[in-house]
Amino acid sequence: MMITPKQFEQLATKEDLKDLKEELASKEDMNKVLNTVDGLAKRFDVIETEFNMDKIAHDRIQKDVDDIKERLELKTAS
Repeated sequence: MMITPKQFEQLATKEDLKDLKEELASKEDMNKVLNTVDGLAKRFDVIETEFNMDKIAHDRIQKDVDDIKERLELKTAS
C-alpha cells in the first residue's frame, strides 16, 4: 500500500520523537504524583474515619436525649 505525499509529511521524525520524549513525564515525576495521591487518600481515610466516629457519638447522644425526653414526659403525665 502506498502512502500519499501528504501522509508522508505527517510521519514523525527522530527529532519529533526526541522532543516528545522531553515533554513526557519522567519516572521521578510520576513517583511524585503517586506519592501525592497516596497522601491525599490517607487524609481522606482519616477524615472518613473521624466522620464515622462523630456520627456514632451523635447517634449515642441523640439516643440519650430521646430517653431523657421520654422519662420527663412520663413524669409530667403522672
